[in-house]
Amino acid sequence: LDANRVNPKPMVIGITGGISSGKSTVARMLASLGAEYIDADEMCHKLIHAKKFKDKIIERFGSTIQDNFGKIDRAQLAKIVFQDKECLDDLCNILHPVIIEQIKSKIAEVEKQGRRKAIVIDAALLEESDLSMICDFIIFINTAKDHRSKRSHISRHWAEGELEKRESFQMILEDKKNNADYIIDNNLTIENTFRQVKEFWQNYIEEI
Repeated sequence: LDANRVNPKPMVIGITGGISSGKSTVARMLASLGAEYIDADEMCHKLIHAKKFKDKIIERFGSTIQDNFGKIDRAQLAKIVFQDKECLDDLCNILHPVIIEQIKSKIAEVEKQGRRKAIVIDAALLEESDLSMICDFIIFINTAKDHRSKRSHISRHWAEGELEKRESFQMILEDKKNNADYIIDNNLTIENTFRQVKEFWQNYIEEI
């Protein structure tokens, strides 16, 4: 029997939305329903501390981004790159090609195993890094600005105005929303969000 017929290719789902909109929460919900979860931001964090990339980053941004132990201080690095679009682009050029390769090889590995119906990619800069090109389906998490500001203040300890500043470096939210194939509203309870995620799963994934 042709294995491909038995196990069709898993659908690759990209999650997009504003900062602190609940992208990771929705990605984890999809994982709980059976999707393979790829956390691009986690990959980024690991890469930053790998010697080859750490050296490149320090060479580009200077030793002030290192902490007392010589490791890269992510908060310090963020402070620099979110002041200047050119700096952010330079950091992305160092990290994104490798991240995209890692994600592609992870997708290939999951496809080969043939045990998943879907793969979900959780990446802050899905559109900006062209990761959306490898997705079959894009879900936009729609969350009001005041909710997102409150969340970023609580979970990230960001000061007033930090969210707006960082979003100004990203693709316009309305464009992200228009590019999406599906919208999940995350303005109410977590139960309400999960109900929508399950509905999406039943209609689009279970049917495969």
